[in-house]
Amino acid sequence: MIPAAEEMADVNLEEAREIRLRPGQPLTAVMGDRIWRGSHILTPQEIYQAAQALSGYGLAARGRELSQGFLPLPGGHRLGVCGCMGEKGIREITSLCVRIAHEIRGAGEKIFPMLEGKHALILGPPGSGKTTLLRDLIRLYGENGWQVGVADERGELAGCRDGQPMLDVGPMADVVTGLEKAKAIPLLIRSMAPQVIAMDELGDERDAQAVLEAIRCGAAVLATAHGSSRAQLKKRPGMRALVEREAFEKVVLLKGPGMPFELEEEWECN
Repeated sequence: MIPAAEEMADVNLEEAREIRLRPGQPLTAVMGDRIWRGSHILTPQEIYQAAQALSGYGLAARGRELSQGFLPLPGGHRLGVCGCMGEKGIREITSLCVRIAHEIRGAGEKIFPMLEGKHALILGPPGSGKTTLLRDLIRLYGENGWQVGVADERGELAGCRDGQPMLDVGPMADVVTGLEKAKAIPLLIRSMAPQVIAMDELGDERDAQAVLEAIRCGAAVLATAHGSSRAQLKKRPGMRALVEREAFEKVVLLKGPGMPFELEEEWECN
């Protein structure tokens, strides 16, 4: 165990949003609106050891995932990895970021009646709580009798382990984990006939086409994306088509970073 791990006993993981490890720096944890810092100065070797432990001592076997800059962790958590890149992926790990998944039951109750049955996009900066809010809305959909297909590309929405969600996505969610949205959505449509399709972190043109495919099939779409305004979203090539076609009937802007969630603005696109 590295000395920094012992210091983690002082960190309230229920409050922490992320934990960062950097060489030559102490371990830090983002705790709401404040940052906790340890005292032990981390070495590159300790950071590599931490990455090995968090990956289940399987870094060498997870090269494809590492090439994307992150590893899904059990329970819906995520390990972000930064380092020196080579032809076969990351050669040296220089820093880590453990994103801690949180459940806040009731986070979506205020806005669920406004979004129910509509194509809705949750928009906000990193750390504003998009994924946490999306997860609670999935739960609320299920508790209100909707069949929900979840395209959980990064394993952060449901946190499935041994085939069972470790995070509460409600009683009516069917989850596809680890498959890109463009492939997961047709699979869900063919196999589970969802009334709602939920997905996290729209980014490129393939994601946009996946959204449009879900809409064409008659499912309500519930998604998240990074951004702070419709104008900013339109500047991203992959998202421009969704904005121009007014694919989303509702767009919810979240203030951030931090919790609890605040509804800053709501758009109706038609």
